[in-house]
Amino acid sequence: MADNKPTLHHLENSQSHLTLWLLEELGIEYTLTKHARVNGRSPSALTAVNPVGKSPTLVTPSGRVLTERSAIALWLINAYDEGAKFRLPSPNPAAGGNGNGNVNGGTEDDAVREEQLISFGGATLCPLLTVKLVLALLVKQAPFPIRPLPALVRYAVERVFLDAELAKLFGYLDAQLDVRGKEREWFLGTREPTRTDFSLMWYVDWAVQWKWIDLEKFPRLKAFHARCTARPAWQRALEKGNGYNVAFW
Repeated sequence: MADNKPTLHHLENSQSHLTLWLLEELGIEYTLTKHARVNGRSPSALTAVNPVGKSPTLVTPSGRVLTERSAIALWLINAYDEGAKFRLPSPNPAAGGNGNGNVNGGTEDDAVREEQLISFGGATLCPLLTVKLVLALLVKQAPFPIRPLPALVRYAVERVFLDAELAKLFGYLDAQLDVRGKEREWFLGTREPTRTDFSLMWYVDWAVQWKWIDLEKFPRLKAFHARCTARPAWQRALEKGNGYNVAFW
């Protein structure tokens, strides 16, 4: 691209906010193209950039179109994190590791753990949150005379399986912020957030905004969530993206 800046195609009230947050953390110049929802859905303008019509979509300075939040984060950190502020810690920070080295000990904070946690969010946690969303919208959008039927289905699914499973999964995430009895600020024990944190914050905040989990039951996740939302870059992303509300339906 002529201006040599990446372009983020940002859909309002979507997980694109997490990419916008990372861009602000990196402190680089970028172009922000904002898209408004149409009846709650992505507009056709996004399809012109990304055939799936989803956001975030990032267009690199060379014109490459990147999709999927985790892949975009990987590219941005590799391309622009010159000080290694948000990268994986070195296996041995004391012997010349980067500035985001592990501060709580442990030898398993590597690319495998990163992939495991990111995959946990996308492959294990996300499907259940999506079912939770579909059930909620099914009840809300059902015609009033038949609304008790989908409400009963929702109640049964959530009571028999969904809520207990989600509590177990969020309990697992909460435990990942305590390694060998030492509480962590970030999932890989680093001084600054890494791609793992930028990824997992989406699922935590999604559940929080819909009030699907009580963070009082998960004190480490509560502290993690507060830590993310208090960062200046998060606040700048809110301002530039015109807010962020995924419970807008």
